[in-house]
Amino acid sequence: MDTVRVPVLKVFDGDGFLTRVRVSEVTGNPKDQAEIEVTARFGFIDAPEIEQPGGREAKDFLTALIGGKWVELAILMKMNTGRSVDTYGRVVCVPYLTLDYAAGEFRTPSSCITTFGAPFRVTRNIELEMVVNGWAWVLERYGPDQRYLDALEEARRAKRGIWAFKDNIHPWEFKKQKYRSKAPKHSCPTETCRGHLVRKRGRFGEFLGCSEYPRCRYSCSVAG
Repeated sequence: MDTVRVPVLKVFDGDGFLTRVRVSEVTGNPKDQAEIEVTARFGFIDAPEIEQPGGREAKDFLTALIGGKWVELAILMKMNTGRSVDTYGRVVCVPYLTLDYAAGEFRTPSSCITTFGAPFRVTRNIELEMVVNGWAWVLERYGPDQRYLDALEEARRAKRGIWAFKDNIHPWEFKKQKYRSKAPKHSCPTETCRGHLVRKRGRFGEFLGCSEYPRCRYSCSVAG
């Protein structure tokens, strides 16, 4: 797998960080050697939003894993753009952290640690580490391999990270709810009613009804 080695400049949340890359490494055009700072967004996982339960903990966990280090990015093709960047201009990728060890460590029955053997190198999939430790959901619609689903099941079973909380909701549902709460509200036209109009669904499709139902039974078509 071809990868790009980049520095982790700043961790934003549990599934993204600021890095610096050559433009050619993203576009594939070898003539463009300029360097730019971009956001690296993980391709197969979604961590909780910072405002959600576990959001700050997910960010802290990722920072402990890769903050200030160099990682290798396997850059992915984004399905909805046909490019390696998403609609927000972020590089979509799977990050890997490679560590070199001088020798193997083994704990003896007397609780002492002894080391022997040749130096070796370990490469860690950071997405999988976030999932198995309970700090991210898996984006199944993008077709991750079975290891991601196994890691998710393991984290849920052990109640790690976000799975220790009650009433978890996916980050995309949280963002929808946040958007709805900020949407302008139209007051119910019924005199003395303090409710507002909300979209509802009935036998004949969507309509607008009062948020104070059943105390207020005002309704009208979506078109007004």
